[in-house]
Amino acid sequence: MSTQMVEIAHEPLKRIVIRELVKYDNPQQLVNALSFIMKMGQPVLLTWAERMVFVSQPIPPSDMPEEYARGELYIASISYAPMAEFVHNVKSGNIEMPVIDVSRSPLSQELAKFLKSKLDDA
Repeated sequence: MSTQMVEIAHEPLKRIVIRELVKYDNPQQLVNALSFIMKMGQPVLLTWAERMVFVSQPIPPSDMPEEYARGELYIASISYAPMAEFVHNVKSGNIEMPVIDVSRSPLSQELAKFLKSKLDDA
């Protein structure tokens, strides 16, 4: 009796294409801009890495299966702001949004570094 072993492979994304970047001066401005989404009942989870807080709207891989199979992820929009220290929640007025620390993710680190490089762009 032979047992067949399954191959497990880790294939990181090769390319991320971002269609729109929306920069805010601080986390509170970001929260204010996203507050209407929360008021509509949609959950919003901010992510933090490399001194940046951001939220992305990826295009589902099922909408672009060929691109995803090639290792490409398309993101419709990323909204971001500088945030030096990680905090569990960002509050602006009476609105509070949770933040998750994704700094252990190499992909999130690279994405945050890219966003940080865009802070000084006009």
